[in-house]
Amino acid sequence: MASPNRDAEPDDLPDADVDARWSDIVARLGDVEQSGFVVEDAERPARPDDDAPPPADPPVASHSSGPRDWPTTPEVEALEEADDHFVPPEPEPVAHRDPLLTLAWTVAVAVPVLTVVGVVVVAMLPDLRVPGWLGPAGGGAFLAAVAALVWRMPHRRDPDDDGPGAVV
Repeated sequence: MASPNRDAEPDDLPDADVDARWSDIVARLGDVEQSGFVVEDAERPARPDDDAPPPADPPVASHSSGPRDWPTTPEVEALEEADDHFVPPEPEPVAHRDPLLTLAWTVAVAVPVLTVVGVVVVAMLPDLRVPGWLGPAGGGAFLAAVAALVWRMPHRRDPDDDGPGAVV
């Protein structure tokens, strides 16, 4: 049968019960070694209501060798040097891009942005009147740009591309 103090909040317990529970937890843990670090001289953390000064020395951690701490060989150094000399390929010139595709992207992005800016400006300046034909013209331009982008998408997979995804 559990004591009634086990179900109480830690802040509601007397100091003697908290110290007893803390000692029980520490006794069950024993020597803890995790991930190559061993913490020695672990003490109970100070509570805000403690009047005792904090410990003078922090716990000491000793580090064992890790998975990347191996002696290097000439082969490993040669591989690392080969990786360091990567030169990215030159990007293709902008002039070779498709002007229709550039125009479609520009209109598809600019129309919604200009619509939001127009709504904010009209809300701030109520005397400003926007022509009635501007909304349908912007909507038509946006739909035409999206249609051009969908039309320019590839319809079939490249026969030489047998990979499952992106090339990194």
